[in-house]
Amino acid sequence: MNQILNFLNKYSRHEQMLILGCGVLVLLYLVWILVLTPIQKKRDQLYQANTSSTQTLGRVQILAAQIQQLRAQDTANAGENINGLIDSSLRANGLQMSNLQPGANGDVRVRLDRAAYEPLMQWLYDMEYKQGVNVTDLSLASTNDPGQVTVNLRLQKAQ
Repeated sequence: MNQILNFLNKYSRHEQMLILGCGVLVLLYLVWILVLTPIQKKRDQLYQANTSSTQTLGRVQILAAQIQQLRAQDTANAGENINGLIDSSLRANGLQMSNLQPGANGDVRVRLDRAAYEPLMQWLYDMEYKQGVNVTDLSLASTNDPGQVTVNLRLQKAQ
């Protein structure tokens, strides 16, 4: 501190005030450049990120509502759609159902008596991988006729 006072004592009072004023201005400029400007830039970046996240959240909420609405429509129509799908696909594979019972959760119980094994397996493959119907329960029992089985199964439309 003494060095600063000795340095200032070499000059007149007017020059001392100018030097101190310039020093204060330089100090304020350095604080502005080194502290306040980076904080302001970071604040602007955070504001933009927050705005972007808010917009993304809004789009996600809209899409989620649309998905819920479509699922509700699918659940309401699941019984009708899956029944017709099962019937038409069985006929296409040369199979005939003995019994069909719609379930409470959109699932369907189907019984096939004396079904040929190979067309049955093809039908199950088609239902699961082509039609999007899951087999949730399957029971096969052999019959007295070779190559034929009795089948009890539960099917449910994939969500």
